[in-house]
Amino acid sequence: MAPFNRQTELMDKARRGASFDTYQLTCLIHGGADIVERRRAAFHRVETVANTLHQSQLPRSYANMDREEAYDEGLEWGKAAFEDGINYNHDFFDNITPRYVLSNASPFGLTTVMFIPTIELQATAEQKAYWLPLAKSGKINGAYCQTELGHGTFVRGIETTATLDFKTDEFVIHSPTLSSTKFWPGAIGFSCTHSIVLARLIIGNKDYGPHLFMVQFRSLDDGTPMPGIELGDLGLKMSYNGTCNGFATFNQVRVPRTDMLMGNAAVSQDGTYTKSPHAKLSYATLVYVRTVIIRAVAFQLAQAVTIATRYSTVREQGLGPNGMASAETALMVYKSQHYRILTNISKAYAILFSSWTCDAEYQELRRQQTKGNHSTLPFNHNLAAGLKAWSTQTAADGAEESRKCCGGQGYLMTSGLPEIVASVTATATFEGENYVLWQQVGRYLFKCIDVLKAGKSIDPQMSYLSDGYDHFFCADQAVRITASPCDARRTQFLDPAVQLSIFRHRALRLVFTIYNDLRSSTLPPADAWNQHMMNIIAAARAHIEYLVLSFFISHTHTLPDSPHQRVLTRLRSLFALTTITNPASINAITFVEDGHLSLVQLRDMKDCVNDLLAELLPDAVALTDAWDFTDASLCSALGMRDGNVYETLMSWTRQIPINVHANQKKGVYEKGWKEWVEPVLRAKL
Repeated sequence: MAPFNRQTELMDKARRGASFDTYQLTCLIHGGADIVERRRAAFHRVETVANTLHQSQLPRSYANMDREEAYDEGLEWGKAAFEDGINYNHDFFDNITPRYVLSNASPFGLTTVMFIPTIELQATAEQKAYWLPLAKSGKINGAYCQTELGHGTFVRGIETTATLDFKTDEFVIHSPTLSSTKFWPGAIGFSCTHSIVLARLIIGNKDYGPHLFMVQFRSLDDGTPMPGIELGDLGLKMSYNGTCNGFATFNQVRVPRTDMLMGNAAVSQDGTYTKSPHAKLSYATLVYVRTVIIRAVAFQLAQAVTIATRYSTVREQGLGPNGMASAETALMVYKSQHYRILTNISKAYAILFSSWTCDAEYQELRRQQTKGNHSTLPFNHNLAAGLKAWSTQTAADGAEESRKCCGGQGYLMTSGLPEIVASVTATATFEGENYVLWQQVGRYLFKCIDVLKAGKSIDPQMSYLSDGYDHFFCADQAVRITASPCDARRTQFLDPAVQLSIFRHRALRLVFTIYNDLRSSTLPPADAWNQHMMNIIAAARAHIEYLVLSFFISHTHTLPDSPHQRVLTRLRSLFALTTITNPASINAITFVEDGHLSLVQLRDMKDCVNDLLAELLPDAVALTDAWDFTDASLCSALGMRDGNVYETLMSWTRQIPINVHANQKKGVYEKGWKEWVEPVLRAKL
């Protein structure tokens, strides 16, 4: 326990000022008291094995780790987390590591986040019976190998081939070009024993396009690469250095024909190709992984803003607003500081609640697909794509803003923030680059309107488009965009129905306007799309933000009346109104460009925001405590739960190897002094 000092006193005071029971909100976030207690026990066990419980010690990742040492630490953490899940029958670390990074940051994480789900969704019953027990018990370590040196998001461009050899009843996996080198997949450098490889299925002279194949990468006896396979690591990255993102090339590598995953498409011994009526199940893998990413980045943004909140609570700087206070003032008092922090807290919760809806929709999709019903797949695919694009960009921007809220100290690796910022930034290109995904959402929206114009019904989840169709189209089906001013004033903007109507109006106007622009363009379709691309993206984003707000409302409105429900309601209003009024909000101008909102109404909203900030400020620490991060998982001298920032920061700084080595030489960094500094001084330059 840290000694009681000024910083711990400030933290204790802030925590005691909360208006609600933090534990109740923690149980809501994680799904109940039983799960909370089991999670806490799991984190304690893993952190004990990894020797990170004692925060007086400088974390190893801040002690001059080279590439191999970073990988070694990842192996240690990954093994501890994976085995804890097996030994105690839980899935807490299936999708995130004990430091809340996506599990593909662990050398063992691809087994649970992609390898096992792909087998479950794409293998035959016989293949599942063989491979799943091996993977779940840790007898093999799996990866997923898709991205190539020359092709990433564009799956149809994949060059690796899998050619059927009729004589031996095998597939020959081959890398025909340099650009076909598998490049980036996690765990393939040195960790995995097996990988699911995406390759072009070639039978005779016919190319059937990308299919999935189980390929053994390394010997289970001594870890050496299998014949014909070259493997290696990509080196240091911005983050994710605990795993071995790698490369793989295949030189006529043979695998049994039966090692093609044949749940959705099959090849018989005579080369007959058949496609299952359930082939659309294959898309469910992509949807699943995106739902995992959405939930994970909610926690990563929450991590960053937790550190910023705690540091801002105990860091005193300046004599208050306009320098008129009589003593130094905590950063959190300044409006500019708690505006940024509380807004990002609201976004973390918005992402979390959106992930709940996305998860529920995915589970319902899977239930329907097992019955042969794929009707909701397009909606689910585009919901996951849009939420993934929105949440990862929101989390990355929010994490960086949280780092800036910590001033110069946030630039230190020991703050924990550079690693969080780098790891969450990576998610913007995971499982689909965001600007590509926004366009996929746009295509889906336009297809929905085409269906409406044909007099048919669309997915019930998209009913707001149906409701807006009559308003935006004349009898001759030409788009009609007319101003329809909002009539709300003052505190009416706190009404969720009013907030949702504003987001709905914007989304409908942008979607129908760009639809009309595209359909009426005289340019070739590709040129028309390219010309209007930024407006397509803006419309897709407006659609997703409308859904995000609706999810925030639905998940908070149905809670029983309680102190934490009232706090979440204020947080939802803050999210909605700052999305409209914050000049840094992406495409904020689209809320006002058609006259739907007036200058007076914007001022009313800003007054509401100021009132919300005043009400939420005492709850800032509690709102971040509720995510239940351990000190070891934050790995931050600035984000210590007890607020003992300065002592921790100095203790860790003194333990940095360059300082330790210098102190062993009477405070001199001997090599640097003797080889470079002293020669300059003696030359009297």
